[in-house]
Amino acid sequence: MTRERGITLVELLFTLAILALALSIAAPSFSELLRDQRTSAAAQELRNALDFARESAAHSGQPISVAAINGEWTSGWEVFVDSGNHGTHSLQQPPLAAHGPLSGISVRTDGNSRHYLHFTPRGNAIQPNGAFHAGTLTLCGEGRSSYRLVFNKAGRIRSEAGSTTDFCPH
Repeated sequence: MTRERGITLVELLFTLAILALALSIAAPSFSELLRDQRTSAAAQELRNALDFARESAAHSGQPISVAAINGEWTSGWEVFVDSGNHGTHSLQQPPLAAHGPLSGISVRTDGNSRHYLHFTPRGNAIQPNGAFHAGTLTLCGEGRSSYRLVFNKAGRIRSEAGSTTDFCPH
């Protein structure tokens, strides 16, 4: 006669205790990963909007701006045709693209990039007075990773990844 044996209550509790310990160690790392991924995604989405604006200006032959909603990049942004380089779009014409608010991310700018970026049909970034525009937008996340979007006078954009302590000191 074979005797079937299941697990005892003590064995089950011991296994659950080990599982709970492993999860308590992994949970903070997972939260950090989510915060870093949220910052990375926001940086990529803003980079995509800037690339789209530059390419649209070159392809359409019209000047295009990317403007922070309500003057705050964390509130989101809109891409639109901006003939006068004012950083605002007319309500009669819908934006070419838009992005909603960012959660848990702050955006630091240089003085010239505070409210909007403007691209000419040649793909150059210019300021309201017509001078070339070079600068940075720094996305500071709650995690360990932050990102800089750097654009030069020709309008070319590059991304830099770095630690939050280096890019976003308090």
